Amino acid sequence: MGNKTLQFHLLNAFVVESNRYSGNQAAVVLFEDQSDERSKDDNWLTLTARDFNYSETAYLVPLSASDDGKQGEWGLRWFTPEVEINLCGHATLASSEVLFSLNPLLETAKYHTKSGILTAKRDGNDKVEISLPGLSKEVLSNLVKEDIDQSETKGLARAFDIDNVESSILGYSEIDFSGIKCLVVQLNDNVKVDDIKVDIKALVEITGSAVVTQVDKAKSIETKQLHINSRVFGPAFGIEEDPVTGSSHAHLTGYYLNSAGTKHIPRELLEQVGSPKELVVIGHQRSKRGGELICRWNDDGNIRITGKAFEFGRGTLN
Repeated sequence: MGNKTLQFHLLNAFVVESNRYSGNQAAVVLFEDQSDERSKDDNWLTLTARDFNYSETAYLVPLSASDDGKQGEWGLRWFTPEVEINLCGHATLASSEVLFSLNPLLETAKYHTKSGILTAKRDGNDKVEISLPGLSKEVLSNLVKEDIDQSETKGLARAFDIDNVESSILGYSEIDFSGIKCLVVQLNDNVKVDDIKVDIKALVEITGSAVVTQVDKAKSIETKQLHINSRVFGPAFGIEEDPVTGSSHAHLTGYYLNSAGTKHIPRELLEQVGSPKELVVIGHQRSKRGGELICRWNDDGNIRITGKAFEFGRGTLN
């Protein structure tokens, strides 16, 4: 195992512009090189993530760097306090912020992950843009259910303590996330997402993961951008509620811009663009901590997500 100390950084990722103490917390652990056996020890990685007890801990292993220092490649893995997951947006943003702050010449970071090659680059105003895989064309084409299971809809309403089921829940879609069933629940704008009180036991009876989402119609029409509100619950991953979720917004961007989910975009906004895929999606995650994400569709199927991260601590692991 070796006795080398490892550097770690603690960050809030996807913070709201006016509040650097918002966003989702992540720990980022840096290995010096590929020879450190701890980087391959799943038990050590899981237990260390459990000690940090954030929704995700990211582990970075350097692989290569260009001679001019402008580009580099790293191995990247993400762990909740319970399990390894295949994709995590906020911990990728946090990792990128760390690498860019430690390496002033670095312009582009490339990550080798279980979800393929991800990239990150500096953006203006101290922000970072990361590229995350969206949902496949096949999934998007079958995403929105036409035949809704009313008993499941009523179960979701009970889990989220939502009244007036018929007028509040417009429908739901099912996707696979890291091998777990995840439901995307479309809410009418008459539901105040901030006030939802989830019954985790009732939710687990239906699904191990859920995203509730709605369109802020008034703000969308006013700004000519698609503003969406959301909250994310992941009891199957050991996370009752995730404060801010980059991966879910990668999925929601495809859902709203390139599936039957476009029907929830205000008609007035659609009339201003040639294609829904041209819209910029502004994600507002309405958890207690809150977060903001700027999402753009790429024709290669990836989603470009821009956000800001704030480092509030650093130290070493013995």
